[in-house]
Amino acid sequence: MSEDLDALLLRLRDLPDDRAVAEADAFFRSLPAEQAIALAESRPEQVGPLEGAPPELRYRANHLILVAAQQRLHTLVENRQATLAQRRRLVTLNEMLEPAGKRLDVDAAGNRVEVEVPRQFLLVDPEGQGRMIEVQGDLRTAKNIAVLVPGMNNDLERVRAQSVRAKEIGEEAGRGTATIVWLGYHAPLGLTQGRSTESARAAAPLLCRFQEGLAMVRSPGAKVTLIGNSYGAQVVTRAMMQGARAHRYLLTGSPGVDPSITSAAQLTPPGTEFFAVARSRGDYVSYAEQHGPDPASFTDAVRIETDNEQVQITGHMAYFAKNSESMKNVGRIVRGELGAVTLGARTTPAEETRMLGMSWAGPLRTLGQSPVVVPISKAFDGLAMLRTVASTPSRKTVLDGTPRSRQQEGPER
Repeated sequence: MSEDLDALLLRLRDLPDDRAVAEADAFFRSLPAEQAIALAESRPEQVGPLEGAPPELRYRANHLILVAAQQRLHTLVENRQATLAQRRRLVTLNEMLEPAGKRLDVDAAGNRVEVEVPRQFLLVDPEGQGRMIEVQGDLRTAKNIAVLVPGMNNDLERVRAQSVRAKEIGEEAGRGTATIVWLGYHAPLGLTQGRSTESARAAAPLLCRFQEGLAMVRSPGAKVTLIGNSYGAQVVTRAMMQGARAHRYLLTGSPGVDPSITSAAQLTPPGTEFFAVARSRGDYVSYAEQHGPDPASFTDAVRIETDNEQVQITGHMAYFAKNSESMKNVGRIVRGELGAVTLGARTTPAEETRMLGMSWAGPLRTLGQSPVVVPISKAFDGLAMLRTVASTPSRKTVLDGTPRSRQQEGPER
C-alpha cells in the first residue's frame, strides 16, 4: 500500500489541480477504512498535506507530525541542547497540541463520557519559519466556509492571532460556518520581504490547489469565501489571476495586485458570486500601493463600508474589530446575505486625501515605491528582531508550560 501511495504522489506532480485532487480522492476511496488509517499513521508526512485526501485522515497525520516534533524538541531542551528558536518552537507546538474543547461521546460500556477534541490541521510544517492550515468547524457539513489568508509577519509563532480571528469570523457569520486559517505559504517576515511579491507568487499555485481540494471534500451546496488581508490580499489576487476557485472573494487593506491590474474584471474568475474590497481611512498599506493600485479604487469593485456608530475603523490593523461595520460585512458576505452588505464610497486615494484633509497619501505612495525605503525597512526589521529575541521563553517556561505574557512582535496582518 505504501508503494501505491508513492506511485500516486509521483503521478500527481504534473497533473492539473482538479485532476490531481480527484485522483487523490479516488485513491483513498478505494481503500478500506482500516488501511487508509494505517497509511495516514505510517506515512504522515505524505498524507498530512495531500489535497484531496479525506480531512479526517489529514487531521490524524498532522497530529502525529506535531507530536513527533514536540517530542524531538523536548528532548533537546531537557538535554540543554536547544537553540533559542527551538525553545520558542516547543512552546508553539505545545499550544497547537492543546485540545480545542470537549464533547460528549459514548464509551465501550455505553456510558456518556466527555472527551477532548483536538485541533484540526490540514497542514503542519514545524520546521524553520513554519506553516499551518487550521480548520475550525466541520468541512463536511458546513453551509458556508471562510478561508482566511493572513499577511506578513505570520510565522508559526505569531499565527495564533489568526486562529482567534478565524473563530471570531465564524461567530459573526453564525451557525453552519466553518473557518480556515490558510498559512500554507511562507509569509514575508518584515518590511524588507514585504516589498517583494516573491512570497505571493510562490503561494498562489498552492492556494489554487488547496481550493480545488476543498471543493472535493466540502458539502456540494457549501459556499466558500476567500478572504485576503494585507499581504494576504496580494496572495489571493495572484491566485485569482490563476483561477483559484471560490464563490466569494474579499480583500481588506490590500497593498495592490500588480501595476497592470486596474479593474476587478481582470481579476475575478468565471462563476464568481461576489468580489468586495475594504479600505479604511488612513490605511497606510493601501495608500502606499506597494504592488500596484489597491482594488478599493477600481471603479467596478464593490467597496464595503468599514465604519458605523459604534466603531470607527482607522489605519491598517482593525478590519476585523468586533462590532465594526467591517466585521459585520465580513459575516454577511460569508453567510451569503449579499444584499445586506453596506457599501462604502467608491473613491480614489487622491479623492480621499482631499476629503480627509490628509497630505501624506501622495508622498507615502512615492516613498513606498522608492529605493529610499529599503534601508528604512531594514532598520525597522532589525529592531523587530531584537524584540523577538528578547521575548524568547525561559527553559522553565518551555518545560512546565507556564503561560507568559507576550510582547508585540510587529504588525501581524
